[in-house]
Amino acid sequence: MKHSRIIAFLALAFLLSLECQAQSPAAGTGIPNSLNLSGTIAVTGTFQSIRGADNFRQGCEIQNNGSHTMYVYFGVCANATTAASANLTAGQPIGCSTAAGYVLKDQVCITGTAGDTYFANFQ
Repeated sequence: MKHSRIIAFLALAFLLSLECQAQSPAAGTGIPNSLNLSGTIAVTGTFQSIRGADNFRQGCEIQNNGSHTMYVYFGVCANATTAASANLTAGQPIGCSTAAGYVLKDQVCITGTAGDTYFANFQ
């Protein structure tokens, strides 16, 4: 009986160690590495994908670095409308976290005025 508990404990410890290694934290910080996908609005009024859906996403930050309003939509870009999007004034950011503490895993799409730039960083 004791041996089976010890084996179960060791198996659980091994699985937990694998999960911790899979997160790839930045050296010495415990925070996962981020992926910078900043870019430029290609076509005025046409939603473009910043990042596809990702079930392992831990967070994101998107900021309007342009001078015109941008619209960020969480979901399939083909379904995006400005009315169903978050609008970002110049300099305004938005993240993937909800007030309830969840992280949105959907595709992230953006539109605005051609030539305006945005910051986009994902974890």
